[in-house]
Amino acid sequence: MKLITVEEHYDTDANIEQFNKYSEVKNNNPFQDKLKPFLVDFDKKVEYMDANGIDMQVISDAGNSAQVLPDKYAVAGSHAQNETLAENISKYPDRFAGLATLPANTPDKAAAELEYAVTKLGMKGAIISGSIDGQFLDDPKFDAIFAAADKLGTTLYLHPGVITNAQKAMLYDSKAYSPAASNMMAGAMWGWHMEAGIQVMRLITAGVLDKYPNIKLATGHWGEFIPMFLERIDGFSDIITKLPHKFSYYYKRQVYMSPSGMFTAPQMQLCLSEVGADHIMWSEDYPYVQSGKTTREFLGGADVTAEQREAIAHGTAEKLFKL
Repeated sequence: MKLITVEEHYDTDANIEQFNKYSEVKNNNPFQDKLKPFLVDFDKKVEYMDANGIDMQVISDAGNSAQVLPDKYAVAGSHAQNETLAENISKYPDRFAGLATLPANTPDKAAAELEYAVTKLGMKGAIISGSIDGQFLDDPKFDAIFAAADKLGTTLYLHPGVITNAQKAMLYDSKAYSPAASNMMAGAMWGWHMEAGIQVMRLITAGVLDKYPNIKLATGHWGEFIPMFLERIDGFSDIITKLPHKFSYYYKRQVYMSPSGMFTAPQMQLCLSEVGADHIMWSEDYPYVQSGKTTREFLGGADVTAEQREAIAHGTAEKLFKL
């Protein structure tokens, strides 16, 4: 079974230094220093892939992303990340494909960087992490990004990002449990993923996918809550929008998903029943998650047909990212 994982991450020494110096969004991963070698060293990535039966990674910058730098650093920082990623991929062209980092808060420049990264550097799309300085992507100011992605017929991977302090204070801080507990609840346990799902829900409800039918969106963590609520959302679609189709039409047409290391059978079966294997890919979230041989073994032993397994393992990713 050929295996491609699609939500895997890298960083660079230059970006880490710039992020630590200028970013107002602070990294809250207590293991970041230990993870650094696995983020920046592509030889280590290949060694890990070889040991665990992973043929290819679709790799992107998330976490310390140049996207969240102040605007005067984000444009050059994103460009530098993309150039460095392309250089590393060129050393292992059969093992890696890349998604571009975008300075999303400067949409015109982000659109230009997307076009450059796809047409000149060979990137397979781009990644956007979380809300943009507290703004969601349905705001008309971001239209240039979607227009560029639609023109290119490419994919935007909507990855979770660190939520705002105001969101965290209102939704997750409590006198009844520790600050460490609220940080986890606001982050990888729940909050990041709820916000990422809201991002997709807003884009579809605002008509962005209706306006731009050539865009594909990729999401992690089994769709960031949305598959569980598809029928519920559809029940309100006619009330809240004047779109020609219900929410699930656009979702099933243009949104793809992967587990991001959540190797859990109930979520897998739910997503299969809602969108089908042709909209599901595999992912580990390396190096933030390092499941080792389980990455391959879970899918190999999953209760799916042989045809579904091949689609999830590599076929869907190959079609979506044009690998």
